[in-house]
Amino acid sequence: MTKIENFSYPENFIKYLGTSGGRFSMIRQVRSTGGLWFRYGGIQGVIDPGPGSLAHICAARPELAADEADFVMLTHKHLDHSTDANVLIECMTHGGFDERGLLVAPRDALAGDDPVILKYSQKRVPRIVSPADGQPVGLGRGVTAEPVAHVHHGVECFGYIFRREGLNDWGIISDSRLMPYFAERYQSCRFLSLTATFPNAKSRLDHMSIEEARQLLTELHPQAAVLTHLGAMLTSPEGEHFLTGLDTKETHIVAAEDGMVVDLDSLAIYRERRGEPAAVRYEKE
Repeated sequence: MTKIENFSYPENFIKYLGTSGGRFSMIRQVRSTGGLWFRYGGIQGVIDPGPGSLAHICAARPELAADEADFVMLTHKHLDHSTDANVLIECMTHGGFDERGLLVAPRDALAGDDPVILKYSQKRVPRIVSPADGQPVGLGRGVTAEPVAHVHHGVECFGYIFRREGLNDWGIISDSRLMPYFAERYQSCRFLSLTATFPNAKSRLDHMSIEEARQLLTELHPQAAVLTHLGAMLTSPEGEHFLTGLDTKETHIVAAEDGMVVDLDSLAIYRERRGEPAAVRYEKE
């Protein structure tokens, strides 16, 4: 690790606001929840703003500005991915006074018996898109997000592949079973962020494990990958050994940490060391 003085965000980056996954990790907050913030191709916003997302954005160093978000995206409606979505919409639309921004969310997050995006919030956003498998969503400035259908405990769920001409393709695999078409769909991605809630595969659950994520990465060969949405077993002292020695021959694989930053151009990874002086708060792998 190399300490970085006067760290600033790269031009295109991901910042992990929270890396905890599953209901018990969420309840205990051993790791933060809150999804991730990214800037790519001149646009920026938040994906899966779960509990604490706004607080983590406001506390981020270097600073992030929630009221400068161009979009709010949900992979699915579950609480650990969506609880702060309405307040982030309030930020994005400047308290509802400015008609701006984009909301991307599955249909069942917006309508039906149990929507998580309030009608009040929906009225504030000038453009709302419900993803459909394989149909790219324009996010602005030439950036597209291609939805990839997931299978996750009875709700609509999607991962995304982000593209813009001249930049690295990168993708997110959210909560889902390992689907046979993932290896083909995510083939162009040089970076992948994958949920990995358990150490080993559990056939009864619609979650990928570290074991399955590494299996998929040996077929995809991205340059770098981060495993996030870590379950209670993985964030406990007894589970720490599952989060080391993850690399494959072709891919540098790391377990996410709260505050981690990934440079989407160089694919360098920076770990945040809270409690350090602001000038040396980050270390480069």
